[in-house]
Amino acid sequence: MKLSYYSNEFQVAEIAARTAGRAILHRIGPLEQEWKGRIDPVTAADRESEQIILTFIRDAFPLDIIVSEESNPIAEENVRGKRRWYVDPLDGTVNFSRNNPHWCVSIAFVDESDTAQAAVVYAPKCNELYGAVRGQGATLNGESIRVSGTDRMDRAVLASGFPYSFDNPDRTNLKEWSMLTPHALTVRCWGAAAKDLCEVARGRIDGFWELELERWDITAGAFICSEAGARVTDLSGKPVAGPSRDIMAANPGLHAAMMELLSR
Repeated sequence: MKLSYYSNEFQVAEIAARTAGRAILHRIGPLEQEWKGRIDPVTAADRESEQIILTFIRDAFPLDIIVSEESNPIAEENVRGKRRWYVDPLDGTVNFSRNNPHWCVSIAFVDESDTAQAAVVYAPKCNELYGAVRGQGATLNGESIRVSGTDRMDRAVLASGFPYSFDNPDRTNLKEWSMLTPHALTVRCWGAAAKDLCEVARGRIDGFWELELERWDITAGAFICSEAGARVTDLSGKPVAGPSRDIMAANPGLHAAMMELLSR
């Protein structure tokens, strides 16, 4: 990736993600699993990865804010307008705990305009490092990637997931799933939103949507998607350029069709 104004941020994110991902890659045996919620686990690996990443960022950018899932989930209203990082040290904890390779480390840098400028998603088990700096496109292991060209819903491979809480019956994603699934070729549920978004960026799947996510889950993946040519919005159709909770990312030929189906 060529040098740019945010090259230093990208390089720190890449080194931190690689170091953390490799540190927890071969963890075996008991995972000291705990539960943050009824169906929301956290392991010692989550915390180990997080501490590694936080150390790299704090050493390089000591004045920046870090919004991190396990130790520092600062409310968004307290960080708007400031340089900050969104860190998910282990996206796909359930997969990780079951030795399923679909998990990753996700890091995004957002500037004072609340716009993502650099991001890395690293999937150690797959030996895949996705990255992007604004205006330079997206890469996988250093090679440029682009979204797919699929423009028919009945040929589209989609992906989504479900929230870690079903307390609000209107926000379970069950209605949305039932609206889109009959019209698509197939819909997958892989359990790691950051990695799923990168699958859209590389054209392996054609579209992804989900709701009730956290900012650290999707800020990096959504930005990488947009740099790969995806149209990225929330579920109301508003463009997403930074942190968000709801997401729809798809190649330009499918996004409008997916939105139209959900609007029903």
